[in-house]
Amino acid sequence: MSRSGGSRVITHLAQEEANAVRLYLRYKGYHWNVGGPMFRELHLLFDEHAAIVLETVDPLAERQRMLGAAAPYTSGELDAVATVPAEDGLPPTVRGMVDRLREAHRTIVDGMHDGFRAADAEDDPGTADLFARFVQAHEKMDWVLRELAAPVATLPDDAGRLLRPREKGAGFAPGGLPHVAPSTPARQVTALGA
Repeated sequence: MSRSGGSRVITHLAQEEANAVRLYLRYKGYHWNVGGPMFRELHLLFDEHAAIVLETVDPLAERQRMLGAAAPYTSGELDAVATVPAEDGLPPTVRGMVDRLREAHRTIVDGMHDGFRAADAEDDPGTADLFARFVQAHEKMDWVLRELAAPVATLPDDAGRLLRPREKGAGFAPGGLPHVAPSTPARQVTALGA
């Protein structure tokens, strides 16, 4: 089961371990620093997502050890292999936070797809399974953030159909709180402002 240091599987495992550490810290930073009318919901969501991301770090590192490689753990080692960009400061808006989180998830999903293909090519079903499970978690978190960032979220009508709005009317209520626009064919709720 041992892999050489030049194994593409080991490279992808180390990369995604580093990305997970970086994304975990990003989520926690946003969790601590978010504010505004959606503070409570975002504070809790960011903490929930941080916990999910943190749960991926140990299995990614341990899989490297199972395959005979050392798992990176110093900030220099992690920085050298991460593909999620380092934070250059707190975004000035909540929308900026959500956009950066979504970009990170998409980078990780792309990397895990590549890792899955490398594991499959190296006949490593254990690592392929790990990437397949974790990519689903990242896709789900990205989906939640995408829906949160949508300018108008359409909700199902009574028959369960998602309808596009035909009328204007959804927007932010005074004070920036989302509100429902009852005059539209589908129920609409606004999400984050730009």
